[in-house]
Amino acid sequence: MEEVKEKNKTSKRIKLIKDKGTDFSLRILAFIIAVISWFIMSITQFPTINKTIIGVHVDFNMDGTVAEEKGLAALNYKDKTVDVEIKGMNYEIGTYTENDLIATVNLDNVTKEGSYKLDIDVKSSHTTDRCTIVSVTPSTVEVDFDRITEKTIPVTAEAPLISAEDGFTLKETSVTPDQITIKGPKKELDNISRVSARISSSSKLSEDTSLKTDDVVFYDENDKKLDDSKLTIIDNSSFDVNFVVYKKKQLDFSVNITGAPEGFDTSILPIKLSQDSVSIITPHLDDPDNEKIVLGNIPLSDINLSRTFTFNVPLETGEVNTSGNDTITVSFEKKGFSSATFTLDADNIELKNAPAAFLSEVDNQKLPNVMMFGPEDVIENLTDEDIHATVSLSDIKGTGSYTKEAKIYATDKKNVWSYGVNEVQITVSVPKTEDDSSKSDSSSEE
Repeated sequence: MEEVKEKNKTSKRIKLIKDKGTDFSLRILAFIIAVISWFIMSITQFPTINKTIIGVHVDFNMDGTVAEEKGLAALNYKDKTVDVEIKGMNYEIGTYTENDLIATVNLDNVTKEGSYKLDIDVKSSHTTDRCTIVSVTPSTVEVDFDRITEKTIPVTAEAPLISAEDGFTLKETSVTPDQITIKGPKKELDNISRVSARISSSSKLSEDTSLKTDDVVFYDENDKKLDDSKLTIIDNSSFDVNFVVYKKKQLDFSVNITGAPEGFDTSILPIKLSQDSVSIITPHLDDPDNEKIVLGNIPLSDINLSRTFTFNVPLETGEVNTSGNDTITVSFEKKGFSSATFTLDADNIELKNAPAAFLSEVDNQKLPNVMMFGPEDVIENLTDEDIHATVSLSDIKGTGSYTKEAKIYATDKKNVWSYGVNEVQITVSVPKTEDDSSKSDSSSEE
């Protein structure tokens, strides 16, 4: 009995397995029939369809084009997509997405620099599919083309908020490195007139300073700032802007009067300078704000109240005269002064520092035409007897005849002077001895 039951269970299992296998086979068969039916209906009921594919990527490629051969580059092209309407057999294009289409920019007409309106070509990525392109939106794209070249331009400094502290000035600014090489479209490079390394920070300087910047600004010939988005700096990306600071300084002038007789008061001379002082700038930052400067020497005997003297403004190395005048003229005020001519008697000529071993004598009996200058009231009361002179013989070492300059003065007068060169003849000889006198007398008696 148990044996029969076991046989019945086994036959039921076999029947169940057979039933399941039959069901799976039927399902596969049903799917195949459905696909065939859809395919048949696609061909018979809907043989062609129109379909719009959105967001097809446009490929921009210059490889192998005439534009590439001529060294042109697209300046303003940006990646874009288009919407494409296609037409074809339903079973071929019915499942198309943006990945089944190829969109490219047609560069056939690009042969030189300029702006072009280029067609966008679209085709199926499946060469065997019968796919027709009905429309492309947008169908064209505008692209500018130019040659990419290089240009090297000097770099100048631009620092509108940098200034010097009071008492100082910005002498000059420079940039290191002093030039820049730029790569970009030829048309864009041609528009560049100057390049500046810009310092935007604010500061007041009292000494030489260097600031670093990577802010480079391009300007055209009208000083209008240019768009640099199409330009590439190919060498230096940062620059040092160097500021040279000078100190402001005032030079106060005077002149030195030479050759004045002993006791002469030079302060009475009516000296007038075209400028009493000038402003300069100096690299010596520790110098005082004011400095007294002697322009040069004027011999007293050269002053006749009509003559003028010109001196260059003395400057040390690196200093700059900011006044605009490089020379100073010295003249004399005539008002209240006059002149007269006198005759100097030889007895009023004193020889000084004569060599003791020799006899020194003045050969002139008189020295005429001695011109004296001074205040009017003093000159009016002078006489020939008031005129005296001294002659220095300190440089004479031997006997002979010499021409020496006499230093003229008026007795007890500290405010008159002699104009011009007054020369006297001096004889220096060996003094006669008693023997020489005796021999001379004997010769006379014979």
